[in-house]
Amino acid sequence: MIPYQTLASLTFSAPTAAARVLLSVDWPRQALVLALLLTAVLNTLMLEVADAMLPSDGSLLPSMSPLPYAGAVFALHLGITALLTWTGRWIGGQARFVDILAVNVWLNAVQIVLLAAVILLHLVLPLAASLIALVANFVMLAIFLLFIKEAHQFTSVWRAIGSVLMSAILIVFLLSLLLGAHAPALLGLPDHV
Repeated sequence: MIPYQTLASLTFSAPTAAARVLLSVDWPRQALVLALLLTAVLNTLMLEVADAMLPSDGSLLPSMSPLPYAGAVFALHLGITALLTWTGRWIGGQARFVDILAVNVWLNAVQIVLLAAVILLHLVLPLAASLIALVANFVMLAIFLLFIKEAHQFTSVWRAIGSVLMSAILIVFLLSLLLGAHAPALLGLPDHV
């Protein structure tokens, strides 16, 4: 198995090679699900730390406590993983759920390390940290697309973009249905409205 530091440097210097290395390991599904849960908890913890350390008018977390937020992040990532698997296979991809889950877990872990670095940099150079965070998000999006391309064994990154866009549209549609059923209660409106 390749060391994490090597895989992390490969993720930025040669994302396609990093994806191949990551996908060459036969990950147990339970380990990946637990790792995804860990990344959801760490992501929530990082946002809580950022809220405590950085002066701000509002919270980085929505108006819910950290535990339900971490659960929602975990469920959303599982849903996105399933949709990316399904939409990718629908347009000719070969990835299994476990492959996309491994990609999702790894890139979430990398994103958490980047978030920690940005939070620390924000204490010293707030403007530079904001600019670096913006650039890092675009870089991570490009890396994510290359990882999806490799996982599905697409010949073009355009198919990965298509899979991600279809998944995003489906997520918005499903969340609209889910939240639409509960919108009156969430907004404090009577049931008959």
